Amino acid sequence: MMLNKFNQNLTRHLLKNLLIKLLHLWVSIKDGGWPFYGKLTTKENISDDKVRLSTVTSYVKAAGGAGITSLVVFLLVLYSALQSFENYWISYWIEDGSGGVYINQIIMINSTQYVISTLSEKIIDNPRLTFYQTVYAVALILLLIMAYLTAHSYMAFCLRASIRIHDNIFRRTLASPMRFFDVTPSGQILNRFSKDMDEVDANFPFQSDLFFKNVSLVLVGLVMILLASPWFLLTLIPIIGLIISVGKLSTAALQQSKRIENVTKSPLFSHIAASVQGLSTIKAYKKERDFFHKFNRLQDRNNMALLLYDSSTRWTTVRIDSLCTLILISTFFLVTLAPLEGTTSAVAALALTYAVSISDVTQYTLRLGIESNARLISAERIQNYIKNLESEAPAVIEHSRPEREWPKNGAIKLDNINVRYREGLPLVLKNISLDIKPQEKIGIVGRTGSGKSSLALTLFRIMELDGGSITIDGVNISTIGLEDLRSRLSIIPQDPVLFVGTVRYNIDPFNKYKDEILWSALQSCHIKHTIKSLDGQLDAVVTENGENFSVGERQLLCMARALLRCSKILVLDEATAAIDTETDSLIQETIKEVFADCTMLTIAHRLNTVVNYNKILVLNNGEVMEFDRPENLLADRTSEFSKMMAAQESQKQNAQHRESI
Repeated sequence: MMLNKFNQNLTRHLLKNLLIKLLHLWVSIKDGGWPFYGKLTTKENISDDKVRLSTVTSYVKAAGGAGITSLVVFLLVLYSALQSFENYWISYWIEDGSGGVYINQIIMINSTQYVISTLSEKIIDNPRLTFYQTVYAVALILLLIMAYLTAHSYMAFCLRASIRIHDNIFRRTLASPMRFFDVTPSGQILNRFSKDMDEVDANFPFQSDLFFKNVSLVLVGLVMILLASPWFLLTLIPIIGLIISVGKLSTAALQQSKRIENVTKSPLFSHIAASVQGLSTIKAYKKERDFFHKFNRLQDRNNMALLLYDSSTRWTTVRIDSLCTLILISTFFLVTLAPLEGTTSAVAALALTYAVSISDVTQYTLRLGIESNARLISAERIQNYIKNLESEAPAVIEHSRPEREWPKNGAIKLDNINVRYREGLPLVLKNISLDIKPQEKIGIVGRTGSGKSSLALTLFRIMELDGGSITIDGVNISTIGLEDLRSRLSIIPQDPVLFVGTVRYNIDPFNKYKDEILWSALQSCHIKHTIKSLDGQLDAVVTENGENFSVGERQLLCMARALLRCSKILVLDEATAAIDTETDSLIQETIKEVFADCTMLTIAHRLNTVVNYNKILVLNNGEVMEFDRPENLLADRTSEFSKMMAAQESQKQNAQHRESI
């Protein structure tokens, strides 16, 4: 007794602390966002509303619309009707018994034969036995067919909805501007594509399928009980009222705990992704224990919400199970102790059978309904992403498409452009005006944070203008689609990007060029001998992120990809920063030869790579400091470019001196 009382008090104390912690967690998320996120990231909101009807309608629309939904519901109703008809037919068959057939029996009494006719009690003596058997067999075959059709149609219904929902959120996420990824933690995005999509793909179809089938079973059972005793309706109404009251009381808690559980997954995913990406840095600074403890804290917060959800579900099912016993008790009294005139024993037995099954199934059915409703929260979160995500400009604007040969010359004009990363932040490019002639080679230099990479991103409209305009060969790039713009320009980024596949796929993804042209591009980039030594050569395997190549080799492959595009405008964002000085000089000579008739903008890491360009653009704090020919800037000892060259030469001499020592 003392031990049981101690366990009860301990359980009550633990649940109380759990509820208090979850309440504090919910308030902190609602008021200030997730506590581990900084001000540069957006918080993940928790809605107080119930699952809206718009979520259900959007799911139905994704599954195929009202027509497909009506067909699935019709098949489900037909399956339930056949199932109930089969049970009713057996009871009707048993009630008919032998069909009123009398059997003659011969009895010998004192050597005298007497013929006695008695009513048969065997079903096989029924003259309509073949009819009963045929109807039952046909109903059984139809039931098997409908079971297959119902299961197949509903799974196809849910699968189609899942595929369309996934495709929609995938397209909307890819079409989001870069500022969305700058302010959104990766865990929030991973949460949508892992946890939420898993709920929509697997858990919701399974539970909702069982829910609808059990609902049909419960409804059929209630109808059979009402046929046996219409007075059952008087007791059914208050019982249903009590069940609905318990369901409403628990639904709000279940949905809110499910929302907290979904939201607390995001920082956990963010922490895991950050730990995997920065594993080498974590080990170098011996911070494994700190990251491990933080993981445990995040996991505990998520487990608290999950425990509250499971506890609320169990609380609900126990109460509903108790109420469902009232259905069995009332059916027993009405059918057996106070039967109506004309109620057959077979119908009464069938009503009692359904009452027993209803008392067992109702609480499970309502739990499935509540859980299915909670699973729809994931669909609601995905739909909110689909509706609220900001999209980039259209890929193609039909009424404003440039000519097929655009750009022919490669002239670029920037007219007082202003750029900021997102609304509310300061400008990163301020009133920049440039006039770049066709085929000019422009070197862009400046210290860290001066706006060099931002200028390149603006040219591709990765960052949209906050003011001013950019024209290429007389076409305002803000008036055309992103596909028309970005497909006509080429860029070799600072961080080389390779995809899983083959070398051929990475340098010629659309399979446009012959092998001779591919080898020529690889030779121009001085990586032909490396590819020749691989198994498969052009068909050699490239692993994820090109991990089986060095950083320098990846950069050379990206340069070969740009060479094949033959664009009139090429942007190099410190493309040779990961390449040794000797190879860098060779690449620079190759670039000058291959892109001699192209306009080239080079963000320089080594100043000597752009000292022979047509013009040098010096940026500082997002403003143009100097824009002139390199010889003119070097002749002026007070110019910023001249000072940067002098500083670089001084550093080089100091490094050589240290090596000699």
